[in-house]
Amino acid sequence: AESGNEKAAPDVVSFNAVIKAWGRTKRENSADRCEYWLNKMIDANHYNNYYDKNFIVKPNVQTYNLCMDAHLQLSDAARVQDLMMEMDGTDGLIPPNNESFSKVIRAWLNDELQENRYGPPGSGVENAWIWLNELLQREKKAALGDVELGPAPELFSSILKTAARSNARGDNLLKVSVATFEAMKESRFQPDSL
Repeated sequence: AESGNEKAAPDVVSFNAVIKAWGRTKRENSADRCEYWLNKMIDANHYNNYYDKNFIVKPNVQTYNLCMDAHLQLSDAARVQDLMMEMDGTDGLIPPNNESFSKVIRAWLNDELQENRYGPPGSGVENAWIWLNELLQREKKAALGDVELGPAPELFSSILKTAARSNARGDNLLKVSVATFEAMKESRFQPDSL
């Protein structure tokens, strides 16, 4: 395939299967191996492949989600977020979906409960709220178009539960919790109880 024989080239399903297999190993280097194959897809012909319609195989949202899964399993919230931002930076060619947002939110919530978290106590919940709020904003915009985008109801409760379990004790955590609850009340998912 690398020699230019497009008929012998693997398709995105083949690459995704390899990435999924590496992600399931949960080895120390598994997420790096997943990204190796993602980058192989991007760099197949030249540096600007997102805009070239003729390169061998384009990654899709599932490709990115599989790589995000691998980092999520290794508790690397910052890298999950980086992949989300990389997808977002493709100018709509590989737009993140609900699953992508869910993964980055869950990654930050998991990070919050780790002893060796990425930032200070409470920052994981704050980051999760930032991404949930972004998803809610995109849901409003998507309602005007034909793209279906929106949060799963458990994302709201997950943020609230993680905030309650967090070691952080500050105004920011309280503000995030209140904002999450208010956003849930305004959403299509009315809270029944907490």
